[in-house]
Amino acid sequence: MKHYLMVFMAFVSPLLPLALLISLFSVLDTFVGRWYARSIGEEITSRKTRVGLTNKLMIYFTVLIVTYLIDRFIINEIMRNYIWFDWAFTKFFASLLIWIEYTSIDEKIKWVKGKGLTDRVVDFGKSLKRIVGFTKDLNPKN
Repeated sequence: MKHYLMVFMAFVSPLLPLALLISLFSVLDTFVGRWYARSIGEEITSRKTRVGLTNKLMIYFTVLIVTYLIDRFIINEIMRNYIWFDWAFTKFFASLLIWIEYTSIDEKIKWVKGKGLTDRVVDFGKSLKRIVGFTKDLNPKN
C-alpha cells in the first residue's frame, strides 16, 4: 500500500503549487467567512468551520486531480501545439477555483465594509492615475 501511495504522490507532484494556492485562498475565505459571521452575530463553531473547509478542499482537490488526469492523457499534447506551457487545462481549472474563492472573499468584505477588495484596487488605480496626471502637469515641457 505504501508503494502505491508513493507512486500516486509522484504522479500528482506537479499539482503541489496549484494545490497550495487553492488551499491558501480557501483558508482565507474561511477566516473571512468567520469574521463575517461574527459581524452579523451568527453562531460560529469550530466543527462547522472544520467540516466546511474539509469538504470544500476535498471537492477542489478531486476536481484538480481529475482535470490533471484529463490534461495529462488527452489535452496537453493538443494544447502544446497552440500554447507554450504545459498543463493549461489544469491551470485554467485551478484559476477558476481560486477565482471562486476570491469572489467569495470580496463579497463578504463588501457586505461588512461597504467596499470589497476589487473596489479598493480600482479606487487605488484611479487615484494613482490622477497623481501621475498631476505630476505630468507639473513637469515643464521642452
